[in-house]
Amino acid sequence: MHIKSGIYIILLFCLVFRAAGSVAAPLITKGTASEKELKLLRDSLKRDLKEARINSNDKTSPNFAAARNSLAHAFKNPYGKNNPEVYLQAANTEYLCFQTERNKPASGGKMDEKVIYASTAAGFQYYAKAYRMYRDPKIAKSVSQPSAKAFQQMRSNAYELYRSTQGFRATAGYYFKQKDWKSAYTYFKLASESLDCDMLTDYANSNPAMKADFEKFRIDSIRQQLIYSCAVTAVLLEDHPLAVKELEAARFTGIEPNRVRQQLCKEYLALHDTVGYERSLRDGVAVLPTEPWFAENLLNLYLAQNDHQQALSVIDLVIKNAPDNAHNIELKGQLLDETGQTEDAEGVYKLAILHDSTLLVSYSALGRIYFNRAIELENHMIEARQFDRIYEVVVPRYELALPYYEKAYQNDKERKDSSIAAAIRTILYKRFQSPKCKNAKALIRRYNEVSRAYGMTEL
Repeated sequence: MHIKSGIYIILLFCLVFRAAGSVAAPLITKGTASEKELKLLRDSLKRDLKEARINSNDKTSPNFAAARNSLAHAFKNPYGKNNPEVYLQAANTEYLCFQTERNKPASGGKMDEKVIYASTAAGFQYYAKAYRMYRDPKIAKSVSQPSAKAFQQMRSNAYELYRSTQGFRATAGYYFKQKDWKSAYTYFKLASESLDCDMLTDYANSNPAMKADFEKFRIDSIRQQLIYSCAVTAVLLEDHPLAVKELEAARFTGIEPNRVRQQLCKEYLALHDTVGYERSLRDGVAVLPTEPWFAENLLNLYLAQNDHQQALSVIDLVIKNAPDNAHNIELKGQLLDETGQTEDAEGVYKLAILHDSTLLVSYSALGRIYFNRAIELENHMIEARQFDRIYEVVVPRYELALPYYEKAYQNDKERKDSSIAAAIRTILYKRFQSPKCKNAKALIRRYNEVSRAYGMTEL
């Protein structure tokens, strides 16, 4: 933390900072208070500001708690709301608190980091608020404007507060180490937003040396790191809407693109936002095509939605990322099968079993494809009344399916797919009925063996 040692002379420049006796217009509806009541409010505000100044400026024993109490009362006063003088005094109080705490080691005391961090952040924000209000035409016309010197002092004090904590990065880091995610997020956000604070940029532009110094805080790597840090702490807060907002911004930092995009997908999922989830998965696929997580989860999403066409649009990428994964290849065959692209599915199933001979679905599907072709041929011949040629032509077609079904039967260890047994039984029975059958006993024995395995009726 950039905190200079040594004894500081506490100077507030209170005469410079004080508005010239004017009080901002109150937030009171006309006619709701008498002139006497309004005067009491004005006098109360002046008294609160005076007490805050006295308690803050006491060089021997400043009472910042009492000063803050007076300021809290002033902020509640209708004349204190939207009054830059109140914000300026609050800023000066925090500035003096910061200086007092920072100088404690010089007199043998111990500096409290939490006091430093709280006063620098609060003081900076009060200065920024006062600065904007003085420059707001709607407010400026109802108050006396500080001199150019006062404005410069305001900016100088604010920059000192900013710089002492490395642009509030040290503050955020302190609370992050304490696992106080809420405070860490607040200060990471303040650090990020302060990079473009008009008060600081105006101050930097007025002084070449300060401009060069301020630019060190605004380099792109620091800016991107702060955006990323906001996203990380928002996730740790388990605030899903906030995490989505910050992670969306963090996507463009280039920091840990895989982690950021995966977490963004998970946050959308936690919010049950399937549109955002799908969009983020697609972004991950486009930006990180070699990272399988995005394609696989996008595929699972489309499968859950029963959208086979969309699933087919990403399955090739899933296979590309894991070319030896037979189950992914098999899945592509199933998708092609479901969308009526049987011939293409056949080729993919055959590719799948080349990678893994223990597959069940691919063997069963290939058997079904050939089986259905044989049924179509048989029905066509029946319609054409070609009964005398059915066994000669159709049975060999059925038998093309048998090796695949037999392999599926072998792989179906738990005997869950009874369609395998039904198809094998049908093929064996048709072969048995053929006039040219020469091994009837062996066919019946196999028929009954398959039937028993699946709890079906034997011959």
